[in-house]
Amino acid sequence: MFTPTAEAAITAALSYNWKEAIRINALLIKEDRDNIATLNRLGYAYAQNGQKTLSKTTFEKVLKLDAYNQIALKHVKNLGSIKKKTIQTPILNHVSPLSFLEEPGVTKIVACVNLAPAQMLTTLTPGMEVTLKPRNHCVEVRIFPNIYIAALPDDISFKLLRLIASGNRYQALVKGVAKKSLILMLREISRGKKFANQPSFTSPSISISSGSHSTINRDSEKPDATATGEGEGEEEEEKEDQSDVVNPLA
Repeated sequence: MFTPTAEAAITAALSYNWKEAIRINALLIKEDRDNIATLNRLGYAYAQNGQKTLSKTTFEKVLKLDAYNQIALKHVKNLGSIKKKTIQTPILNHVSPLSFLEEPGVTKIVACVNLAPAQMLTTLTPGMEVTLKPRNHCVEVRIFPNIYIAALPDDISFKLLRLIASGNRYQALVKGVAKKSLILMLREISRGKKFANQPSFTSPSISISSGSHSTINRDSEKPDATATGEGEGEEEEEKEDQSDVVNPLA
């Protein structure tokens, strides 16, 4: 007998099997009618399957439970502006399951720090693409695209600030999320001329922090100093190059 799970629903979505994603999430809703994460997944699957009315109704149910849910707010707004002839057009960019394949030097799994409140984290789902925002002393993680949800640990931030300023580009995908943790898959998309022959990540180990919530200091913009397993040689190199760190988006 098939037992529906959130993991099965996510797998179906990552495979673009929207009918299966709808079926699984609908079964999960029967077990827990007020589960916001499941409702968001169901609404998204309806939208991708071209079922605009059901998608909007589902997201409106989310807003009755959480009036400030960012995923539901965005989709209700988008669905309201979509014309009938364009219903089949996907609302959000697809993320291929191949994006989650780990490649030495090109990808890194990182546990974020300075997390936003749990209420905000519940709007995220595995497979969702988030935005990396370089700041003066850290790299923030945002959605839609200016809502803060977390920051990268300081050693990864310093490395990426230097590489991004030199022309490197990165993709960030949600690999796992809970009330007190956010795990991202970082992927190098391209390299600038200065570091054309240097991989972005030299350690294949998973970067795990305590995952606990900490206060976000907007004024200082200083992230939590949480090590992620990068080699000592890299830390020395980063200290030498720290004076060259600039904010290309300032």
